[in-house]
Amino acid sequence: MKKPLALRIDPDLLVAARECARRDNRTLTNFIETVLRRRVEEMAGLRPEPSAATKKGHQA
Repeated sequence: MKKPLALRIDPDLLVAARECARRDNRTLTNFIETVLRRRVEEMAGLRPEPSAATKKGHQA
């Protein structure tokens, strides 16, 4: 079961996130959850960071 979460966010970032969600045809909640899930997976080593190869001088 999903848990509700209240958070404070910079107004400009909120506007940008809403626009990204709209472009991706997602709700704001789904967009935030998807982006957060991807980042958590990257940091946990479950997926390579998109820019990891580029940082090492290789093409992705």
